[in-house]
Amino acid sequence: MKNVAILIEKFLPGIQTFIYEELTAINKFNMFVLTEERLSEDIYPFENVHICKKMKEYSKTIKKQNIKLIHTKFGQNALRYLELKKLTGVPFIASFHGVDASHQLKSRCMLSMYQKKLFPKVDHIIAVSPTLKDNLVKAGCPKSKITVIWSGVDVEKFYYKPRVIQNNETVKIVCIARLAEKKGHKYLIESFSNIVKVRPNTELLIIGEGRLKDMLQKQISELKLQDKAKILDFISFRDVADILYNHHIFCLPSITAANGDQEGIPNVLKEACATGMPVVSTYHAGIPLLIKDGKNGFLVKEKDTEQLTDRLLFLIDHPEIWESMGHWGRNHVEENFERFKQAKKVEKLYSDVLKSTKGKR
Repeated sequence: MKNVAILIEKFLPGIQTFIYEELTAINKFNMFVLTEERLSEDIYPFENVHICKKMKEYSKTIKKQNIKLIHTKFGQNALRYLELKKLTGVPFIASFHGVDASHQLKSRCMLSMYQKKLFPKVDHIIAVSPTLKDNLVKAGCPKSKITVIWSGVDVEKFYYKPRVIQNNETVKIVCIARLAEKKGHKYLIESFSNIVKVRPNTELLIIGEGRLKDMLQKQISELKLQDKAKILDFISFRDVADILYNHHIFCLPSITAANGDQEGIPNVLKEACATGMPVVSTYHAGIPLLIKDGKNGFLVKEKDTEQLTDRLLFLIDHPEIWESMGHWGRNHVEENFERFKQAKKVEKLYSDVLKSTKGKR
């Protein structure tokens, strides 16, 4: 088997589970990780990790380990590591995951570097949704250089559990996401304030960290929701499944942020669907490829609190449809977002790039 190196600045922040899921699902190549800093080793116990502080160390390691293909994660890292293609003569792939193919394209400086340096020299790009691919094409990347491959989910860890509710049981809504503008938390909180006025037997749990935490806590206080809505810090990905199983409805009302930042297809939505939860989200970026309105949940317009309230109330009032929605969502994730199926697409791309670049430098 040929050796492939994943290059990333830090391996691995707790919220980047999707990288670990892909890395450990690839079987047809020997995978290495080259990084400046190792994080969360107890959570991500990958053995083949090499610490490199300077480009010379990266280059030396690539040559020593007989690396045949470099795969960088995130556009900004691709720019940083691009010189390694020249230093080593090894083919170079970059994955774009969200902000790097949306907000960063609004920066003239970043866009110029992509257009003048990365797009002409990179051998291929992976985008995790068609929307991000379209953004990159509009930014000047040749369409032929981009392949859409979705991030995969471990469907064994997130097993199926039909959601049911007992008489007088509290309906529990959950949102797990960074406290960033594009996640739409303020619209969820506003919507929930409308819901508890007519359906007081409901609760909302938001799990996440970020610079908007104080603002969202203030919003909860001003709406007098302290007894019904709570924000907790991020949890280990090992605990995400348990949180999902203890709730009935998942909601993530994603939006395009003021700075242009967009989602790819949030992995937590895939995980929620895999467990059998009905989901309410928005017509945003790649989300409609996962959430099919009326099938495994509902979709509403971005920032439309009235629609969001209506769809959440409908789910709260009709628990008899939860199981069928959850079952459809589970099947959809198994068929289209299972991590080993997605990894096979990555393996094929690796093989195609190696074949097309053979004999070239």
